[in-house]
Amino acid sequence: MREWRLRREMSQAEVAKRAGITQASLSNYENGKRDMPLSTLLGVAAALNVSVGDLLDLPDVIVVRDSLLGRAVEQLQTRVPVGAGAEAAL
Repeated sequence: MREWRLRREMSQAEVAKRAGITQASLSNYENGKRDMPLSTLLGVAAALNVSVGDLLDLPDVIVVRDSLLGRAVEQLQTRVPVGAGAEAAL
């Protein structure tokens, strides 16, 4: 998170204000002193104009906010082992 903030040449105070959190909270998240709630993560990503996946250095991450879609994704994940190709799903 700090890396993206510095790339954007933004202060903690500026990112925090745009994300709707305090500068002290952002500092704690950047330093690993606190876990960040998903809602805050989404706000920080938006403030930095970066995807959640890129912010977490997981470019393939998908954030599912729709509960029906989320349940469908969970069902698919239990059917196909991680790392198995598309042929495993057939």
